[in-house]
Amino acid sequence: MTTQYDDDRIHLPGLLLVDPDPVVRGALAREMEAQGWCVWAAADAAAAVETYNRYRDRIDVALVDLQFPGLQGGRLLAELGQLDPDLTRCAMSGGVSAYTASAFRRVSETPLFTKPLNARSLAFDLSQMMAPPDRR
Repeated sequence: MTTQYDDDRIHLPGLLLVDPDPVVRGALAREMEAQGWCVWAAADAAAAVETYNRYRDRIDVALVDLQFPGLQGGRLLAELGQLDPDLTRCAMSGGVSAYTASAFRRVSETPLFTKPLNARSLAFDLSQMMAPPDRR
């Protein structure tokens, strides 16, 4: 799903959303669009990298599910970081234990959001992460 983007309008924040579940991906994309985000959704790592390379000047944040077939979410986050170290990268998961989530947060500087996600809270948190340090 790619939302409209009008270069003549105020820049809307851009979100690369990567989730293998089409229902979750579609619902979250619609909810984030309703919160004022342009969303590019991808079902897997290959599509995510291709989408990022194509729209990198419009994507501010990558939100990647940690658990999906093939290239794992953590590896995709690392690959996106190699493509653009300044890209804000976040993980999400509904299938990790509290212990695993805590361990991930300790060893990684990547924020982890747990599903189910509240789009309003997520939009606020992502906006805060994108803000310059003096405006947080």
